[in-house]
Amino acid sequence: MLTMVTACSSKPRRFDPDAGSAAGVTVDPDKICEPGTQELCYGGPPSTMGAGLCKAGARTCNDEGTEHGPCEGQIQPAIELCDTPADENCDGAVNEGCIYPSCADVPAGSPSGVYLHDPGASGAAEAPAVYCDMESEGGGWALLYNSVGSDRGTTMAFWDIPYLHRFRSKGEPSLDANVYQGWLYHQGTEYRDEVEDIQGKVAQLFHARSAGIEPDTLHFKAPELVSGESEIYEAQFAAGWSSSDFDGDTWAENCSVKYSRVTQHYSSCWRYSLGSDADSPVDDGGWGPHLHSASARRLGLHVDGSGYTRVKRLSRWVRR
Repeated sequence: MLTMVTACSSKPRRFDPDAGSAAGVTVDPDKICEPGTQELCYGGPPSTMGAGLCKAGARTCNDEGTEHGPCEGQIQPAIELCDTPADENCDGAVNEGCIYPSCADVPAGSPSGVYLHDPGASGAAEAPAVYCDMESEGGGWALLYNSVGSDRGTTMAFWDIPYLHRFRSKGEPSLDANVYQGWLYHQGTEYRDEVEDIQGKVAQLFHARSAGIEPDTLHFKAPELVSGESEIYEAQFAAGWSSSDFDGDTWAENCSVKYSRVTQHYSSCWRYSLGSDADSPVDDGGWGPHLHSASARRLGLHVDGSGYTRVKRLSRWVRR
């Protein structure tokens, strides 16, 4: 009969002759296992078994019952490869230490998460970390910015980003934190804006393309709406860009100054804001991201009863 045990021991298991004699059965003292039986075996660190690609194998007791054969089928930790979506070293992380030109170069099938990027585009001394969405619309999307609502009242101040810092980084890449990585505008030809409402429902606001970006004004070159909310696309992508010390929007005044010094793309002025309300008072306790409630309703999102509803998250993704 084929039997399996849940783990293998580094020491041979011998039959107990006394136990056999007590039962009136003659036991060969050289036997350590029952011929033909199998047990699981694994030669790697115990903590890695079952993680990543690593798995146990099986070894079979020989015909004499004196020893086990080789451990067949096991996979032990190996060197991490950068061109596969697998966790070869079985440490629970994929492609750690690997550096990619963009999220689009991360191997297809890799999980969404933080990956290191070529520092050339960012101007950083070391490879910057970028959050990559590897699942939506074919994957390969880099998180350019993310605004997260907070009762602590800290989000609004985060988005006061001066003109000279328009291509710099701020915050750590995560969908649960405020992050801005303006240098990713240099890479982009495709953009996708999305929102998550207070109840956790996520909706895409629009998908757009551009032929690049004007570095002095942050105006998109030849912007084009692919799909989604045309009003939000016009207000937050196709028109202008303003910070508190640069007025590049299409309104007679500075939209950023008008709305709590929030730096973002504007027309006259916004359908969503990364840090300001449009209902009085516009600071809204420092909560942060708001979306025009009429747009939220069209998308089937929760609204809080105001003209510009609080949302949990507003995110912009870019793909080259």
